[in-house]
Amino acid sequence: MVAASFWTLFRQFFPPASKWSFNDMPDLTGKVAIVTGGNVGIGKETCKQLLIKGCTVWLAARSQSKAEQAIAELKEETGKEALFLELDLSDLKAVKESAEKFKRLSPTLHMLICNAGVMAPPIEQLTAQGHDLTFGVNVLGHFLFIQKLLPLLKTTSNSLTDTRIVWVASSGQYYFNDLPVNYDNLKDTPSRTKLGVQKSYTQSKFITVMLGIYMGKILAEDQDSNVICIHLDPGNIQSDLYRRLPSLLVTIMEWLVLKPTSMGAVTQLFAATAPEASQYNGKYLRPWARLGEPHPLTKDETEQKKMWDYCMAVVKEYE
Repeated sequence: MVAASFWTLFRQFFPPASKWSFNDMPDLTGKVAIVTGGNVGIGKETCKQLLIKGCTVWLAARSQSKAEQAIAELKEETGKEALFLELDLSDLKAVKESAEKFKRLSPTLHMLICNAGVMAPPIEQLTAQGHDLTFGVNVLGHFLFIQKLLPLLKTTSNSLTDTRIVWVASSGQYYFNDLPVNYDNLKDTPSRTKLGVQKSYTQSKFITVMLGIYMGKILAEDQDSNVICIHLDPGNIQSDLYRRLPSLLVTIMEWLVLKPTSMGAVTQLFAATAPEASQYNGKYLRPWARLGEPHPLTKDETEQKKMWDYCMAVVKEYE
């Protein structure tokens, strides 16, 4: 098992050259996409490539000023203008309002790319509802956003054309081995503080994969729609995600393993747009746009359902 784990991580950190590129994306004229965290890093590059292909792109972010700056830069680079959607993933009430606003403004949605995330925020930071901030943003906020927009994704799909949920996880999920999940770690408790910010991050990505697998099963059972869910690791990428880590560590990472920001958009754009990706419902993709195997423990069906039911219970009042 140790050797297998080492080899899995080695392939994540040093993947072979990509066989798929942005040039392989189909024309997306008439398609509508939401990209969470689209104002910086991988999210911004994702917006850029979608715009180039003619997609109507809603850039979802918490800060309007930062989003508008990104939109202006994207317009200068592509000649196309993204649309701003205010979204604060750390507040479930705000997530609900954002989704409802989008449904009033757009009659269709083809791609929901859940790209935003946080890593290692100060341990004292919590969501508006009192959850661990990393879990709240990376998991709960996106979970509710997906649930609120799922009816629109379903009505946009048809027997010939699927719609897609792309949920960005991380190779960090391989470093989490604490099953069953201690649910006390998800709220403001001493055990959460003891867990620490780094393990909180790997826990959130482990949970993302569990929920992605389970969501794929639920969507596959729905015969009246054609929505698929793909979760993935975008790769070890130079991005704003590492802003809270020591600068020396980031410099070493950039030298050893971090790839250009543009590469980070490859796998999620493949998942969102490639016709061949339609066969990957409930599957995990690794760099670059390759089918992979997640942490074996994420496949525990009992734990998947338990986490799904927990998240559904938390977001119920905001549905």
